[in-house]
Amino acid sequence: MLKFILLLIALWLAIRFVSRLIRMTFTFSRDDQFGNRPDSFSSSSRRAQVEEADYEVIDSQIKQKK
Repeated sequence: MLKFILLLIALWLAIRFVSRLIRMTFTFSRDDQFGNRPDSFSSSSRRAQVEEADYEVIDSQIKQKK
């Protein structure tokens, strides 16, 4: 009985691993397709815009406290 439960757990983990691997593969291939278009933004540029906005908010809060 214990072997059966361990087998089910191992099978569940293997299926979960494969599904995540497939999802990551499709995500990367979709990013590559849309990354070649000039009007699309890459995730790194969006991340940089968010970080820049965060710095501006922090800077304005510091100036308000002074």
